[in-house]
Amino acid sequence: MARKPRVLVVYKKDAYQQYLQEQRDEHLLRLLQQRHPDVLDMQQAHLVHEESMEAILQTLRRLDVPFDLAYRADLPVSSQYDLVVSVGGDGTFLQAARSVIRTPLLGVNADPSRSEAVFCAANRHTFDTLCRRALEGRLPVLLLHRLDLGLNGRRLPQRALNDVLIVHEDPATMSRYRLRIGARQEAQKSSGLWVATSAGSSSAVWAAGGKKRPWGVREFQYRPRELYRGRLSRHALTGGLLRPPTRVQVTWLMRRGCAFVDGPHVKIPLRFADQLDIRLSSRDPLRVLGLALGGTPKKH
Repeated sequence: MARKPRVLVVYKKDAYQQYLQEQRDEHLLRLLQQRHPDVLDMQQAHLVHEESMEAILQTLRRLDVPFDLAYRADLPVSSQYDLVVSVGGDGTFLQAARSVIRTPLLGVNADPSRSEAVFCAANRHTFDTLCRRALEGRLPVLLLHRLDLGLNGRRLPQRALNDVLIVHEDPATMSRYRLRIGARQEAQKSSGLWVATSAGSSSAVWAAGGKKRPWGVREFQYRPRELYRGRLSRHALTGGLLRPPTRVQVTWLMRRGCAFVDGPHVKIPLRFADQLDIRLSSRDPLRVLGLALGGTPKKH
């Protein structure tokens, strides 16, 4: 008898659930009693998310598919699953992606009216169809290449699907570092340095002046954020597209700093003279279901 496919559903806790229902934040509760419109919108967003979660779970029960639930901040190893489903937005998708090596990932936008969720091909209305096709192996697969990171010659377990931000831990403090790309290097002062994959090219690096790229392309890019230009500053490394085997090397030149990987939840501390090495990974690209090459949901 053939084994039934197993599914891991990764979910988020929205702001209303975390801060009002669980933490009972006094300030927010007071605003809710006063019917503050932004807190009421937070409450409505919670209801929409709950409705989406329930629709996803009902679909899996109706399809008679064994599944497990996992909060996105505490994910199990996903190799035992045939499909990972993230329910939320891009933040939930990126956290789910950190636990995935070869397992296909299908993103569900839980609230399309409030969330861009560019990595998510499904919503609660289309999930039934897309999930069936995914389990049957009939949903298009887009391979997204990640970034490998090394610190002082040691490979780190963290990989970036979207981007890495190298920055002082205090956002109001200027970052000082030495940037090396190939044979060229220079000292820089800026608000930080973005290094992004093609999949992350339409996000923060683009807002900083980078270039949007097709998601499946095997390249990455770097871009200093608010690069300081003064009397003593002459800069050539102001941003650009890179291909393997080129890598970005950053020597941190301050007492405290950090590298944020795919948002705020993964933070790598940096000390003076630490060397961070970033390159495009040749290992196990993420298998994302239902997206076109440019990063938009396909019409199924």
